[in-house]
Amino acid sequence: MPIVSSSMAEQLRDDLDTFAEEHGYSGRSEVIREACQSLLEEYRETEYEGRTVVATVTAVFGYDEPEIEGTMMDIRHEFEGSIRSNSHNCLEDNAGCVETFVIEGDYEDILRFIGTVRGTDESVSVEYAVVPVDMMHPGRNGQ
Repeated sequence: MPIVSSSMAEQLRDDLDTFAEEHGYSGRSEVIREACQSLLEEYRETEYEGRTVVATVTAVFGYDEPEIEGTMMDIRHEFEGSIRSNSHNCLEDNAGCVETFVIEGDYEDILRFIGTVRGTDESVSVEYAVVPVDMMHPGRNGQ
C-alpha cells in the first residue's frame, strides 16, 4: 500500500491518536483511511444530482478567530445567491462561535458550498443536512 504524508496541527494528531486508541483502531492511519473513504463516498452520492435542494450548514469554531470569521464573510459573498439565511452567534462566556447557513440551490452547488466551509480551517467543525426541495413540495419537480 502506498504511503501518503499529511501535515496537521499537533492537537489534531493527538486527537486522532486518542480516538484510535479509544475506538480500537490499530493506529491513526486506519482512522484517516476510514475518514477519507467516508468523505469520498459522501460526495459520490448521486441520488440528489440535478435536483434543487435546501441545506442547513453549521460551522463551530473558536471565539475571536478573525481569520476564520473573515473567511466566513468571503463565503457569504461568494454564495450570496444561494444563501437564504445566515446567522453568527457567540456562545456563553465566549466559549466559541456558531455560524449557521440555510442555503438553496442545485445539489452540486450545495456540495461545493459545504466543501468550501469544511476547507475553512481544520479547527472548524461542520455539520449539515440536505433535503431535496421536491420532497417538501410533492407536486413540485425541483424547479
